[in-house]
Order: sequence, then structure tokens, then C-alpha cells
Amino acid sequence: MSKKYRAMLFDYDGTLVDTNQLIVDSWNHMYRKHFGGTLTGDDVKWTFGMILRDALDEQMKRMGHSGYDLDEIVASYREFQLRPVTTPAPPFEGIPELIAELKARGVLLGIVTSRAQDTLMKGLAKYGLTDSFGFIVCAETTDIYKPRPEPALICCEGLGVRPEDSLMVGDSVFDLQCGSNAGCDSAFVTWSFATSREKAISFGRPTYMIDKPEQLLELV
Repeated sequence: MSKKYRAMLFDYDGTLVDTNQLIVDSWNHMYRKHFGGTLTGDDVKWTFGMILRDALDEQMKRMGHSGYDLDEIVASYREFQLRPVTTPAPPFEGIPELIAELKARGVLLGIVTSRAQDTLMKGLAKYGLTDSFGFIVCAETTDIYKPRPEPALICCEGLGVRPEDSLMVGDSVFDLQCGSNAGCDSAFVTWSFATSREKAISFGRPTYMIDKPEQLLELV
């Protein structure tokens, strides 16, 4: 690892925070309410990184469902995450320390996520990370989503940095493709379960494979 980057653009779910089980539980809340069944992590992990509305619609069609109200199932999914009793998912081990050190070194930090702004900000606030990121791209920021380049390009522009001086960090093929399509290098993190190492290499072609958060410090 030798190239030095001025900015790092982080995916949120499965990269900064361990939302894997929360996402699966939210799918199941929706599915029990509307279809009377349950889903597994394997059923839905292929959707991680997609915009929620598209993911729900495509998965229900794959499962042979029709005639549902998409607005209603989106609302049911989101109501689970917005319940007062639902504690935002915690950062992965080493992430708060990584973010603090990157910020101390003057690295520009951004978030590029398909998550809605309300639950995103709730999670950042819970763990004291709200002020750590100079620019955030979320579901409401644009109507063009990963793997298209626009989310990463918007974040780079917001941070005032060129894509070629930026690193996109994520746990899904969507993240990696978004970064590379924008002209950024990319880093695949292996601590989530959304994407296998083999699939990330085959379809995402990451510049780096990252097994521990502190490895990213070698790139700044």
C-alpha cells in the first residue's frame, strides 16, 4: 500500500456500522406483516447497498409476489428501524478510532450511502460521529444511486477533492463499482457478510482488500 489519498468516502451499512442483523430484522418485520412469512440473511444480502425501494420491489418480484403496495412495504420496513426501542447499530470494532485518527491527520471524510437521512443521522449521533464527516450523500441527496458514479462524484465535489485523490471504502460490489465508475480507487472491507471476497474481486475489482480498519491508515 503506497498511494496516499486526500479523501476517503465511506459506505455506512456494513462498512462503518454493523447493521447486518438490523437490516435482516427489518426485512422480516415487513415480510411477516404483509406476506406472513420469514426471510434469511441469504435471501436479502444481495440487496445490501441498493436503494431500499428498488431492493424491496425487486426481491418481492423475485419471490413471485404481486399486487402489493410498494409504498406500504417500504413504510413497514422503515417503521421497524425508526421505533423508539430500536437502538442504532454500533460501529464495527476499530471504526471510531480509525475515523478519529483520519480526521486528526487532515484526511477529508465523506459518507456515500443509500440509507435514508433520518436513520443515518440517528446512528451517527448515537455514537458521536455526526461531526466527523465533511459531506454526506444519502438516499435523499440524489435520485441516481450506486453503482452509478454520481453519488461518489457528488461527495467528492462536496468535499472539494478530485475523484483520483479519493478512496471509496465499502463492503458491496455496488460500493466498489460506484467508486471506480467515478474515477476513485476502491477498498473492499471484509468484516461484513454482504459480499464474499471472491465476488468482490470478480465484479468489483477493488484496488485494496482491507481486513482491519487500521490498514486504511497506511493509505494516508
